[in-house]
Amino acid sequence: MPPRCKPVWDKVIFVDWHGVLSRDPFWLSILHNSDHPLHAQLTDAAEVLFQDESLIHDWMRGDVSAHQILDSLDIDPDDSFPPDYLRRKLVEDCQLMQVNQRLVQMLREIRQRGIGIVLATDNMDCFQEALQDANAQRPLTTQSVEEETLSFRQAAQLFDEVLCSCSQRVLKRENPKRFYGSWLSAHALEFEDTLLLDDLEVNCSAFQRAGGRSLQMTNLDHDEEESNLIAAILQWRHL
Repeated sequence: MPPRCKPVWDKVIFVDWHGVLSRDPFWLSILHNSDHPLHAQLTDAAEVLFQDESLIHDWMRGDVSAHQILDSLDIDPDDSFPPDYLRRKLVEDCQLMQVNQRLVQMLREIRQRGIGIVLATDNMDCFQEALQDANAQRPLTTQSVEEETLSFRQAAQLFDEVLCSCSQRVLKRENPKRFYGSWLSAHALEFEDTLLLDDLEVNCSAFQRAGGRSLQMTNLDHDEEESNLIAAILQWRHL
């Protein structure tokens, strides 16, 4: 078990990615472009792929790699595409994902109150690689982060740390203590010090059973929903 260090925060919010911060799919530059030569093939293959829940969960746990996933797809790009084209687009297209700007801005404000913001996502090797690429680039200035449209890179660099299922080797719902526990221990925190923002009830329930608090997220399209979320987070902060 990692040694406990002096706490950096007394409270931490874990934030989910897909369904909370973004709703865009993998390969969006192909799936959202009907003129792309691989659009039809990939649309059909992706539909079949994501219906195979067992395989997707294996991919999220890191038991299966993106290369193995691509080998399983019924897609035959012609010679005009390089051999690693679809693998490369998996990573590159993550950085095209639209981010929930209002939520990110809210989290930035909350972070300024001394609360840690940690991305906690059931996700794949390609997504983690995209995050690492984004964070390896030059740090963004405050001005660039406050532009009207937030990019994947800008959102990625707002998180204090990242927990991803393909590294944790377990899904959030399966074993929250295994997913979050080592990180919490290393930061001298308990589940009671944390809040999870997630769109899936199963993840929220599992987190609560482990001792944390959770808020099941809905679409932040209305000012009332945004105000309610801020109020709920601030109430949790002062418990």
